[in-house]
Amino acid sequence: MKLLGFLLRRSRGVVILSIGAAVVSGAGGVAMIALIHAELSRQTGSSVLLAWAFASLFLLVAATRYVSQVAMARLSQAAVSDLRTLVCRKILQLPLARFEAIEKSSLLAILTEDVEIISYALVGMPQILINLPLIAICFAFVGWLSPLVLGCGVVFAPLAILLYIAIISPARGHLRAARTGQDILVGHLRTLIDGFRELKQNRDRSDAFLEQGLIPAAATVRDRVVSGQTLFAMAEGWGQLAFFGFLGGLLFLLPAIVVLDRATLAGVVLVVLYLMGPLDVILTWMPVMGRARASINRVEALIPSLEIETPSQVTASPTGVAIPAIRQALRLEGVTYAYSGDSGRDGFSLGPIDLTLHPGELVILAGGNGSGKTTMVKVLAGLYEPDGGQIEVDGRAITIAERPAYRQMFSVLFADGHVFKDHIGLDRPGLEKLARAGLERLGLSGRVSYNDLAYSTLDLSQGQRRRLALLNACLEDRPICIFDEWAANQDPQFKRAFYHEILPKLRDAGKALLVISHDEEYYDVADRLIRLREGMILTDFAPGQEEGLGLEQPRYTGNPA
Repeated sequence: MKLLGFLLRRSRGVVILSIGAAVVSGAGGVAMIALIHAELSRQTGSSVLLAWAFASLFLLVAATRYVSQVAMARLSQAAVSDLRTLVCRKILQLPLARFEAIEKSSLLAILTEDVEIISYALVGMPQILINLPLIAICFAFVGWLSPLVLGCGVVFAPLAILLYIAIISPARGHLRAARTGQDILVGHLRTLIDGFRELKQNRDRSDAFLEQGLIPAAATVRDRVVSGQTLFAMAEGWGQLAFFGFLGGLLFLLPAIVVLDRATLAGVVLVVLYLMGPLDVILTWMPVMGRARASINRVEALIPSLEIETPSQVTASPTGVAIPAIRQALRLEGVTYAYSGDSGRDGFSLGPIDLTLHPGELVILAGGNGSGKTTMVKVLAGLYEPDGGQIEVDGRAITIAERPAYRQMFSVLFADGHVFKDHIGLDRPGLEKLARAGLERLGLSGRVSYNDLAYSTLDLSQGQRRRLALLNACLEDRPICIFDEWAANQDPQFKRAFYHEILPKLRDAGKALLVISHDEEYYDVADRLIRLREGMILTDFAPGQEEGLGLEQPRYTGNPA
């Protein structure tokens, strides 16, 4: 019923059309059985009228079955596609802090496995919608042939159905447990892929990962699915047993108790035998529907967690509108941010932060690990909503509704950032020429080519991928660029080129640059140096002015003691 409700919310009219066509198809099928029964009961030769009626019914049944299946197939697959799109759209609308709090393995399993299970189950929905009315019409026809036989069926069927439900109820519980275990299994599979090198390097960890993590999780899912499928198979076996038991009772027991006309009995048996096909279809799809029900529950439980309390936070900027410019300064005044208890950084807070960035200025941000540099960047770039203070651009405070447009001012290269292979959505004249020239300057043209707004490969070293990310940021041409430890994985040649050639060129182009860096030997290229400690800016000065202020950072001596 959850699947049917899911489809009804999508298009009640198409569902009604499909069910109506299914009812007509079922009625036509039973009418053909009645014609077969009438023809077999005739004492004379075949009737031309019955033959034409049978041919007409045959065409009607075929046409209505086609209409029902096609209408439901189109509706169901469109609904699944819209469901996946809805979830993805809601994910993209989430504030970063909310997204970081979501269990990624569960999210990935929902977007892949659960949606596919629902999609597959909806393939069988037309079959169920066709065969359920057919069963009901067959019962009505049996009642017309023999009210006594119908009475026996009315007594026997509920008992058989109740026992069937008693068997499949725990089966659904096993499938729900299997679905929960699937999230854990997907998490282990992500660890296998993301941590492959580390697992390859450490055999003890690799063996423990398999024996204590992945294999037990896979076994749990396997055992739960097998238990559920076993119970479904038992329920299907009971359905077959009940069907043939009822048929045997009609043929051998009922005639011994009451007198039944042989023609009537033959008609009833013919209908019951015809019912075997629809019943088999329904019993076959029941396990699939059970898994789909568990998947729908998972999706329905996810969607509320993706809802945004303040719709204005996700107001999208119109496509094609120019990115806002910064003419004078971007200023953070008294900005604060604190992590919530479920963030994994309970107790850490940033600020209050006072910071000003100007166009054509290069600012280096320094600080130890855990000092809050990346957190400050996320707040500055509009990815985190500050708890207090305000952000101003050219003297005007940025409102919540303006935050999506404000974020478009930044190109941010995070230390663990994703490198996109293509440039879809980046509409800029001469993009291919600029990209090829950039690949040449960054020493990547021998490894990567550029065609149709996409790179030929991302199979590169970590340093090369970072250079590709730098090229992407330059091609975006945003007024503010933030680089998070970009040079950490570069060889001396490209590190020197980054600080002495690339950054000055971007600054001369009027970009406001914020560079997180531990490369103290290159601090002299900056216009200003900011040091951050425990979420607070110690001071903001030109490079070299910290001497004698007690703010110098201890240098690594190579002695871990």
